[in-house]
Amino acid sequence: GMSPEELMDYMDNAALILDTLETMNLVQRAGHGLSQSSAMSRLNNASGNAEANTNHSNHKCYSMHESIKAIAEGMAKRKTESFAPLYDEFNSFISKADDVPEYTGPPFPFDECMVMMLIGEVADMAESFQNTIYERWNIEEYIAENMPLHLIRAKMVEKASKVLLDQDFCTRRVVALGPIEATRRHVSDLIDLRRAHSHHKESSSGELLDLNIVDAIQEGSACIIDEVIHQSQGSPKSVNVAICLSTMGEGLIKARQPRDASQRLDEASSLYRELLGQGHIDVARAVNAVAKSLVKINETRAALIRFGEASSTYEDCNASHHFDSIANLQGMANLFVTSGDFQAATALYENVISRKQNVHGEYSVATAKTINDYAVILAKNGRMDDALARYEKARATYEQALDGLPPSMSWLNHGESAAKCGFDMALINLNIASIKSKKGDVAGAILSYEIGVQGLRKYKEELELAGDEAGKNKNSSHMRHLVSALGRIGSLKLKQGDKNGALEAYAYLFKEVDSSESPVASRLEKAKAHIKCATIYRQSGERDDNKHAIIHLREALNMYTDLYGAKHKDTIAVATSLQQWMEEEHHHSTRS
Repeated sequence: GMSPEELMDYMDNAALILDTLETMNLVQRAGHGLSQSSAMSRLNNASGNAEANTNHSNHKCYSMHESIKAIAEGMAKRKTESFAPLYDEFNSFISKADDVPEYTGPPFPFDECMVMMLIGEVADMAESFQNTIYERWNIEEYIAENMPLHLIRAKMVEKASKVLLDQDFCTRRVVALGPIEATRRHVSDLIDLRRAHSHHKESSSGELLDLNIVDAIQEGSACIIDEVIHQSQGSPKSVNVAICLSTMGEGLIKARQPRDASQRLDEASSLYRELLGQGHIDVARAVNAVAKSLVKINETRAALIRFGEASSTYEDCNASHHFDSIANLQGMANLFVTSGDFQAATALYENVISRKQNVHGEYSVATAKTINDYAVILAKNGRMDDALARYEKARATYEQALDGLPPSMSWLNHGESAAKCGFDMALINLNIASIKSKKGDVAGAILSYEIGVQGLRKYKEELELAGDEAGKNKNSSHMRHLVSALGRIGSLKLKQGDKNGALEAYAYLFKEVDSSESPVASRLEKAKAHIKCATIYRQSGERDDNKHAIIHLREALNMYTDLYGAKHKDTIAVATSLQQWMEEEHHHSTRS
């Protein structure tokens, strides 16, 4: 750790650095002196604390130009101890001899320092010395906003949870930040706490945290809401409280507490209805949020009722063609599909699609996407014929939407780039191929797979042209789809008895998979493809082909050993076959 005295020196240095940056015009003092917020003065008056009511205008607020900020962020990531750029032969800042070596020591414990500055004896010392950096800083607001974040980043998870459950801290937070911002910060801190907790569990060397994370999230969320209600002047029934409840509900879903989330969202929607009346769009949105949370806890019947309520509220405020209203109906239609009521689902999806057509046009990307969504959910629920018809309609709608558009027109009516639409169409072709192969239409499946593969290749090229790293990244979804589609083409061509066609597809697949960068699923595809190639060559019975077969099987064995280890049953099976083939080959060559 760092001693308080050392930290005090750092703080004085920080004040000096700030002055220097200001002199160099790299940071500017924002024009407004931060006058004391009305919430702060209320707190001081309430505690009868007159002399604390000093003017806050000496808390200076600094701003930095975006371009300078970008350079500063780059510098912060640098591994050297100085600001000099790393040496390369093109830059003339420094000679090779003056090159600054990379720093390999521990990183500067920024969050730990911040924690020491904000609480405990350092904070007291600094206050008493009137440390120069404290004079410029609205410390109360900063603590209320960022304290838990610094604790979580400094890996002080238990301490962070104590702060988030502390009633006094919640009071300070609501006073300093106001109810809505306080709830927003509290929610995001609780989500970060959950991440830190699960990360600690995965990486910990046996030391257990004394923390029940579910209890902590529930108590922390109750604590801030109680405080908001406590501080809402006069009546706890205000729009602010409703906004805080719905913010908390949305956050609890992210923190994997859907049951609690559903209750908060329900309270929020009742409050909105009471305050704003039945026919208000925010009431409809709030009820839709309740419905979505009920889906998460498998309360299908209750969710359907809420989707219906939201829908009639949207109708009441003449917003039936509003984006949120259509999304609400689509949520309801999906729920009908998963609960097996295909008749209701079909009627509702037709309604959603016709509204999309009204709003965006019959042949628009938005309409095509919705038809595709419907196909996906039908296929998931085993309705293959219906899904196939919808996929084909979605593909035709995409083609019409993109027809005649110059490729340079990269942004379409729906904020989608033409390249991304090409990718979506490629996926539709792969899905069509998959259904056709399940139905036994091998030739049709191969054709659709090949069109899909062309689309994925084109998307990859467009990403590379645009200088997007994802184009080359073997882990990105278009690369994973490409590999598995090539594998499917190979096995379907084998089914047709087209051995050369299969070998050709597998040869393309080998080029696309890299043993170090590709994900496990793609490497497994490649290993299986080597076994298929080995089998094809082996069955031909030709001497030369047998050599090819052994080469492929050896590749497969190396890959299986990498993926599963030498002791795995699949690895052993491949190794045994290889051994047998090599002995036969040896036997033939000694005979001849």
